[in-house]
Amino acid sequence: MKTLSKTALISASAVGFLCLGCFFASPEAGSSVYAPGATCGAKAQDKKSAEKPMEFPPTPPGKLDTEKLKAAAWVGGASYALPVLPQGGDREEVTIFGRAEATEKQMVDFILRRNPTPKLSCTVDEIVSYYYEEAGREGIRADIALCQACKETGFFNYGGDVSPDQNNYCGLGATGNHEPGARFETARLGVRAHIQHLMVYTTTRRPETAIVDPRYELVIEKHPEIYGVVKMWTGLNGKWAVPGTYYGQDILNLWRQAKVPDGSPTSLLNASEAVRRAPGDPNAYIRRAVARFYAGQMENAISDYNKAIRLSPSAEAYFDRALCYEALRDLGKAQKDYTAAIALDPRMPQPWYNLGNLFLLSDRYHDAIANYERELALIPQMADARVNIGVAHAKMGDYEAAWKDFFTVTDEIHDNNEAALANQKIMMDAVKGKKK
Repeated sequence: MKTLSKTALISASAVGFLCLGCFFASPEAGSSVYAPGATCGAKAQDKKSAEKPMEFPPTPPGKLDTEKLKAAAWVGGASYALPVLPQGGDREEVTIFGRAEATEKQMVDFILRRNPTPKLSCTVDEIVSYYYEEAGREGIRADIALCQACKETGFFNYGGDVSPDQNNYCGLGATGNHEPGARFETARLGVRAHIQHLMVYTTTRRPETAIVDPRYELVIEKHPEIYGVVKMWTGLNGKWAVPGTYYGQDILNLWRQAKVPDGSPTSLLNASEAVRRAPGDPNAYIRRAVARFYAGQMENAISDYNKAIRLSPSAEAYFDRALCYEALRDLGKAQKDYTAAIALDPRMPQPWYNLGNLFLLSDRYHDAIANYERELALIPQMADARVNIGVAHAKMGDYEAAWKDFFTVTDEIHDNNEAALANQKIMMDAVKGKKK
C-alpha cells in the first residue's frame, strides 16, 4: 500500500512519500516505475513513534519560527501508482453470491501493496485463507468480501472506533459515537461473522455454521425489509453503510484493482492471446497494457493504451497511460492524460489526486489544493489528500492553515498517517520557546 495508511479506500494504491522536486523508484511496481518520493532528508517517523504519536495541539502552543519552516523538507503522500482496469458493465451487476475471480495470492499481494504492515492477529495469508474458506462454504464471493473488509478497515490499518484486537473486519455494531462494536475471539470467527452478516442481507438460507454474527437475528427481527433481499454489492448502498451512496461501487473498484494482471510471462502470454482473439476489444489491449506495465515495458504498454483509446476512450485507459508517462518522467503528457481521465469520469478519484501532486511539484499550490479537495469530496477519509493540502499551505507560507490540516488528519480523520506525523514534528520543532 501507500505508506500512508487509510484509504482505503478506497481505492488508493499510492506508495511512499512526496517531497517536492524529488523522485524515487516505487516499490510496488519495480525499479522501472517512478513516483514522487521523499528524499532531501525528509524522513517519516519510525514505527515506534508512529504507534505513539506526539501530542499535537489544535493550534500552535507558541510563536512559530517562520524562517525554520521556510527551509523545512515537508513530507507528503505519493501518487497512486497502480493501474486500474475498466469498469465495463459490472458496476451495478455484480452479485454477492458467486465464485471468486481473484486468486488468494492476488489478494495477499494486493493487501500488502496497500499496507505492508497490516494490524492483524494473524498473518495476511491466514486472513485471506479464512475469507476464501468461510465465504466459499456459503457461496459468497470471497475476493469481494475481502475487498469490503479492506474498505471498512483501511486495509487493516484501522484508525476509527474499531480497534485491531477486536477481529471485527466489517464494522459490526460500530454505529458511531465512539461505539467500537463487536469483538471476536479469533480472526477466523471475525471473518465468519462478516460472511454471516452478508448472508442475512442476501438470503433467507441459514448459514452452514453456528451463528456468531451478533446482529444476524436483529436484522431479521428489526429490518425485514432488507432481510434476504440484497443481491448485488451495489444494493448495500444506504443499507450496510449510511448514507453510503457509492459504498458498493467503492468495493467493486477495489475488486477490479485486485484482479489486475501481473507482469509474469504467463500473464503476458494470456493477455496477448486475448488481444489476438478480440483485436477490436479495447479492454483486451488495456489488460495487456497493465501486464506490460508490471513487467516494466512502459513503451509497449503505452502502445496498447493508444490502441484502446482509439477504439473506445475511457478514464481508466487515460489514467493508466498517465502512470506510464510518469514512469518515463514525461510529466507534461501525464498531466494531459489525468485531465482527460477526469473529463471522462469526474467521479474517479485517482486522477484528481495524482494531478494535484503534479501541480504541487510544479509549485501550482492553489491548483493542487483544488484537486485535493475534489479527491476529498469523493473520499472524505483520504488522509494523504489532507496532508498534501497542508504541504501546499506550508509552501505558500500559510502555516496556521497547514497546522490545522495536519491536525485534522490525526484528530478528525483518525489516521496516524506517517507523513502527517512527520510534518507535525517539523511544526512542533519550529515552535519558539518550546522545551526540547
